[in-house]
Amino acid sequence: MRITFSNARLWRYVMASVGKFIDTGYILINENGLTFKAMDPSKTALIIFEIPKEGFMEFDVEGEHKLPLSIEDTAKILRTAEKDDVLSIEWSSESITFVFERRGVPRSFTIPLYAESAIEEIPELELEIPNKYVIYAAGLYDAINSLEDVSEVLAVSGDEQKLVLTAEGDIATAEITLDTERGGLEEAQVENPGFRALYSMEYFSYLKSPMKMADRSILEVDEGLPCRLTLEYSVGARIVYYVAPRVEE
Repeated sequence: MRITFSNARLWRYVMASVGKFIDTGYILINENGLTFKAMDPSKTALIIFEIPKEGFMEFDVEGEHKLPLSIEDTAKILRTAEKDDVLSIEWSSESITFVFERRGVPRSFTIPLYAESAIEEIPELELEIPNKYVIYAAGLYDAINSLEDVSEVLAVSGDEQKLVLTAEGDIATAEITLDTERGGLEEAQVENPGFRALYSMEYFSYLKSPMKMADRSILEVDEGLPCRLTLEYSVGARIVYYVAPRVEE
């Protein structure tokens, strides 16, 4: 069985980002498409990378297959992906093979799979989060890139017209406002205006590269709740990323 995806670099950036804070995860492939799931050891962050069947150039799959793997090893392999590479994935019960192809020249890398019992089962999350902001392409990346060196804490607040991202350090404070009038926000659906939520900045910094590639970012957030960040891509892929709230001391 084999699946082929046109954008190897997207896989490269996703795995490189996840590998900064998560050791293991699994790929689930069935007739509907592919889902990659991983959760960090502290259970602060959960990432889900999804590609529907229609997003693949080739999709030769029968049944359902769960492939537990080392993210570190996978990231090392995907680091070799170039701009124009097409990525194919093949697998058996014991191993997974990544094949990059450009100008008709294939490069293949095979790593062993883990035993399924070695990977912790990742729960399904069903959260109702009352405040939703749709951010134009690269807007969230630009904001995090500007704020991350100021503080370890990211404060998120907002209302029906604006989303405010704040980093408050010992010496300096930085604030970025995205609003619907100036074009930073495409859409705001807010049921709890005036909220203020705190998160660890590093968990947003980890995902900067996938943020930069996204066509659209959707941030759902409220005080005391995990945030849900959805990154959407033109190839039909998306990342759904949960970050637990930080307790203010």
